[in-house]
Amino acid sequence: MKRQYTSPHLTVFESELFRTTSTCIVTDAYLLLVDPNWLPSEIKTIQAFAAAQSAGKEKHLLFTHSDYDHIIGYGAFPGFKTIASQRFVDNPKANEQLQQTIAWDDEHYIRRDYPLSYPTIQHAIAGDGQDLRIGPDDYRFYQAPGHNYDGLLTFNRSRGILIVGDYLSNIEFPYVYHSFAAYRATLNTLETIIASGEVQILITGHGDHTTNREEMERRICKDRAYLDGVETAVRSGQPFDFAKLMAGYDFPIVMGAFHEKNLLVAKREFEG
Repeated sequence: MKRQYTSPHLTVFESELFRTTSTCIVTDAYLLLVDPNWLPSEIKTIQAFAAAQSAGKEKHLLFTHSDYDHIIGYGAFPGFKTIASQRFVDNPKANEQLQQTIAWDDEHYIRRDYPLSYPTIQHAIAGDGQDLRIGPDDYRFYQAPGHNYDGLLTFNRSRGILIVGDYLSNIEFPYVYHSFAAYRATLNTLETIIASGEVQILITGHGDHTTNREEMERRICKDRAYLDGVETAVRSGQPFDFAKLMAGYDFPIVMGAFHEKNLLVAKREFEG
């Protein structure tokens, strides 16, 4: 499995599917694993890495949100202390997300050596800007709805590591499953965190990490421009220039489908 980034305390794995990332932070006191995914062979690679790095340490498993591709590796890491948002725990679509993981494996003839189940969470983050100390490191969490209902931003302030889930991707425009207004609010939160100057590396759920602050800010501007364009098209009744959008992205067939879904969400939100 590809390692997109590696340092003594941080490894970012990258799946061959949708360039989905799995992040692992390791210190002398603990290991924190984020969104382990996708294929069984990839999960085994992450398992082996975690086992080699976690002897005698606290083991934590964090979920940035409940989309099926981000929870699919949960059952492979028993004994880890789990962290997610309170909304993740209260998610009314929890069973739907689980069924999507089961259906995906069924569609692709995938067999796993661990059970598929919706994660049980020991530490639910309910507040915004909530702090938590894990080992020697200070973490701060922010609610991040918009992409979906139960997103969570994770900022390791001690090491400048910002893990954002399915926001600020360099290979995807915003996929809005939940709310355009909430998505904008999450971008505002990200802008504030990045403006603090404390972020040393930003890790997105799909695509490339970045250590460049100007690139982080560029991604925020780009995503806002897309949201503005969709809202303007829906409110005015004018067509959205999808061909122009795709000049900056690959994979037009699948992205066309996601864009059409965004238009449906926008119509419900702005016409309603």
